[in-house]
Amino acid sequence: MKNVVPVNSFKSLQTTSALCKAASVTRGQLRLYEQACLIAPHCRTEAGYRQYGSDTLDRLKAIRHLKELGFTLAEIALLLSDRDLGELDEPAIQRLAGDVLSKIDERIAGLQVIRAYVAPVTVGDMSVLQDEDCKFVVEFMTALSVEKTRRRA
Repeated sequence: MKNVVPVNSFKSLQTTSALCKAASVTRGQLRLYEQACLIAPHCRTEAGYRQYGSDTLDRLKAIRHLKELGFTLAEIALLLSDRDLGELDEPAIQRLAGDVLSKIDERIAGLQVIRAYVAPVTVGDMSVLQDEDCKFVVEFMTALSVEKTRRRA
């Protein structure tokens, strides 16, 4: 049976809208996290609206930070379920950390390549833009300026 909460007991619960705003997530992200069983509504109102407990905001912030570190939703689910159970599978966490570290190192290496092309341009050396391998920098800079123009409009 579903938990149904009368309208007058919402003081400690948050609506979908309030939770999304407080956690800086979209409704789509919230639904995605629900589908991945990372979060769940505490209950529903008589009208069927989802209500979330106060702990959900902290959980959403943890999910966002773990995603920023490069964890997948499946990996986050594993980490959170271990935390929820009060058990930590240290070898599994160590493997996950190693995978994340590898992803971070790959991103850093890719950014260093891009930086090597962009840095000379910042000081006026446009010769790098003639390099065929550097075509992506011109495309990136063009797309960036188009995006800035759109935001001003």
